[in-house]
Amino acid sequence: MATTRKRAAISFTGGKDCTLAMAMTKKTHDVVLLVTFGPKNFKSFKAHSLEVIQLQAKAMAVEHILVEIGEEGKTHLECYREAIADIRDKYNLDLLVTGDILNVCDNFMTRATQGIIELSSPIWAIDRHKLLDTLFEHKFELLITCASIKKLGDDENLARKFVGSKLTPEFLAETLEPQAKTVDLGGELGEFHTMVLTVPELYNGQRIEYEGRQIVEGEYMYMEFDSVRLVPV
Repeated sequence: MATTRKRAAISFTGGKDCTLAMAMTKKTHDVVLLVTFGPKNFKSFKAHSLEVIQLQAKAMAVEHILVEIGEEGKTHLECYREAIADIRDKYNLDLLVTGDILNVCDNFMTRATQGIIELSSPIWAIDRHKLLDTLFEHKFELLITCASIKKLGDDENLARKFVGSKLTPEFLAETLEPQAKTVDLGGELGEFHTMVLTVPELYNGQRIEYEGRQIVEGEYMYMEFDSVRLVPV
């Protein structure tokens, strides 16, 4: 007798970690939803362009929703729990998946999902070299979209080497490894962020092309996208 695969949603920003978590989850579950959590009335994230996220979802042929968090008189945690319960019921979900690697928010998602839905973090505590080797092996095309100038030693020139560059084995060897004593190789302490332009096993023969430029705002440098589009590989 055939067994019905359980239904999963991915907490999705379009970055390398949640996309890898999605690729791993698809082996055992039906991924039916990508959900991006954001504050009320927001337009986009510096590191993770909402416009790019929408193209990623289109390339992967998975529904994407934006869930705005924030309601007067309720805590951040209460708002998350209500939103998660709502999407669990609406999409008949069995599992919520994150690309979390480190406990940087006091186990927030564990608390947000407790008693509501099973939480999976398939790359939790992964060795950073293993993480990057896996991404390279599966031919993830990764664009570095944001960097913290402060966390890169207050070095704006170094941040310029990051933002707009592809995270490749060559970039790892030439630019990232020399900073390994002070910079997490996966950017897990907020040093840098990525967006996934394509993955052969997920993007159905498509990739994202873009035009953009570096913008400095406070301690951050990020990619401002002038245009983005899906094209055949």
